[in-house]
Amino acid sequence: MRKPFSHILALTLFLVLNACSNEKEETLTASVQTLEFEPDGGTHTITIESNVEWKLIFQAGQAWCTTSQQDGDGKSSIEITAQTNDLKIQRLVELYVKTKNKSLIIKINQKGQPANKGFYYPILNIETKNRQVINSKDIYVDATFSIAGRNNMGEKTTTLSNGNMQIKGRGNSTWDMPKKPYRIKLESSTAILDMPLSKHWILLANYSDKTLLRNSLAFEISRRMGFTYTPRSQYVDVVLNGDSIGNYLLSEQIRIDKNRLNISSLKPTDNDISGGYLLEVDERMGEPSWFKTQNAEMIFCIQDPENIPDNQKGYITDYIQNIENIIYAKDGINTMNELPKYVDMKSFVDYLLLNELSKNVDGNLRLSTFVFKNKGDDKLYFGPIWDYDLGFGNVNYYGCDKTAGWYASNAAWYQKLFAYPEFQNMVKKRWKELRGDKLKEFDTFIDTNSKQMEMSQKKNFKRWNILNQYVWPNAVVTGSYENEIKYLKNWLFARLTWMDQQLK
Repeated sequence: MRKPFSHILALTLFLVLNACSNEKEETLTASVQTLEFEPDGGTHTITIESNVEWKLIFQAGQAWCTTSQQDGDGKSSIEITAQTNDLKIQRLVELYVKTKNKSLIIKINQKGQPANKGFYYPILNIETKNRQVINSKDIYVDATFSIAGRNNMGEKTTTLSNGNMQIKGRGNSTWDMPKKPYRIKLESSTAILDMPLSKHWILLANYSDKTLLRNSLAFEISRRMGFTYTPRSQYVDVVLNGDSIGNYLLSEQIRIDKNRLNISSLKPTDNDISGGYLLEVDERMGEPSWFKTQNAEMIFCIQDPENIPDNQKGYITDYIQNIENIIYAKDGINTMNELPKYVDMKSFVDYLLLNELSKNVDGNLRLSTFVFKNKGDDKLYFGPIWDYDLGFGNVNYYGCDKTAGWYASNAAWYQKLFAYPEFQNMVKKRWKELRGDKLKEFDTFIDTNSKQMEMSQKKNFKRWNILNQYVWPNAVVTGSYENEIKYLKNWLFARLTWMDQQLK
């Protein structure tokens, strides 16, 4: 006998309701509904609790806030981290916590920077592809960049430059420091911050130099002396993948180019192999192609041409060796008669004086010494100058922290030449000429630039809290930016006074 249809329907409804009553009811709670961050960022911990699996999803379009995990099951403590907010405006973002059937919202607010009037450098913002870490001096990382100007409140005004680029590490001892220097290659030649078109740029970190000014000071002296080319540079505040990494000196890279060192560019197929050549004295042998002189055993690395053929390498090797032979008076050569035929004596003497004035620990014809020879010109020119963050009393070895005593003059080539009264007189005459005009005083330059640096250096040393710490190879630890500037000025004045007495 068949059961009535109403009985079957009632049985089915009973089974469905019973199943629903056995299904787990979802629960979802968060320990807070809002979070507040200060402008300098930081980390807050919150608790998420649920009886089912849950996920954390940020509102689209933000990158300044991150979570320690993105999903969970049950009860978990989550760290929420906000990066530094360099803007004057508040940042807001919503964090969604979701289960299958429930959701809640945690609102995250971060205050903007206080409105301090002052001088602000442009902001250079760099975003690497997929936020890839820059951990190599050999391998470039794809990235985008933008440079924005700022008003006296620190607010962004206009975008000055932007585009695609590649970036990698650079430097020797500086690469091992927490604040890294970088080399940049733009997708296309771009004029940046009133500096001429180029693809190739350098970001100098100046980590050991707590004044952040020593490289700029050396460039200023180079310009006053009248070197053929001095790298142009501008200060910027750098934000890398949302992280404010401090004050950097954005500088031109030394290279043969019509907008940089404007000499002939030598091709492998050129019949006239007299130039141009760009060489660097570098005992580390930092380039694939290099040679050593026979007497002083100076290491010359060939910067340009990069892929130099044997005939060109042989030419420039013999050319430099001939200069050394003249300096060493080989085969009865009259050094002071012959040397001016093959060396530009003004740049040679000026390079010596600049390195003595700064007592640059690398400036004794050992490291970071660039020289060049142009096509159809028999003379070797010294410069461009480079790498002075350890100059001007900022080093604790080889006596380069002392304001008295010669240092660069002890290099083998200079030692040989100082045996000649003619060379001694040449150096004294040039020093008196410079001190009477171009190198008369430096206080104005240092005071002006340190004042402009005020906002940037405060931010820099908040990020890198080293003003009261020893950083290799500091000669002193002064404890404040103001004292670092005072030390630099006092050291430079004492050094100038000592050199004036010696070069009367």
